[in-house]
This record gives sequence, C-alpha cells and structure tokens, in this order.
Amino acid sequence: MSEWQPINTAPNDTPVLVYGAKRLHWAVAAYTHRDGWQVETCSDWHSIYPPTHWMPLPEAPTTK
Repeated sequence: MSEWQPINTAPNDTPVLVYGAKRLHWAVAAYTHRDGWQVETCSDWHSIYPPTHWMPLPEAPTTK
C-alpha cells in the first residue's frame, strides 16, 4: 500500500482513504471542486472537515 500523502496532492472526484479530518480520524472520501470533501454514508454524500492526508484505496479482496 502507498504511504500517506499531503492532502493538497489528492486526486479530484476519486474516492481515497483520508486521515485527519476534525471529528473523523479516517474515512473513504472524495473531493469535488463544487462540494469540497465528502464521505458517502447510506448512499448519501456528506461534507466533512478537510482532512490532512490521503492514500489510494487498497485493491478489493478476491474470492476463489
């Protein structure tokens, strides 16, 4: 897995693992220019405080 990166290097419109958002230690979130940082909960997107770091999501497990 990749190392944590500064949040200003995170991709736009792509879900990533984020860390350091106020009241939220880590989460899967995406940044959009229109809405800022958002997390998805129960199929709704909600704004969060800006996180400090990000890393790509790991590959999903495979089943055999």
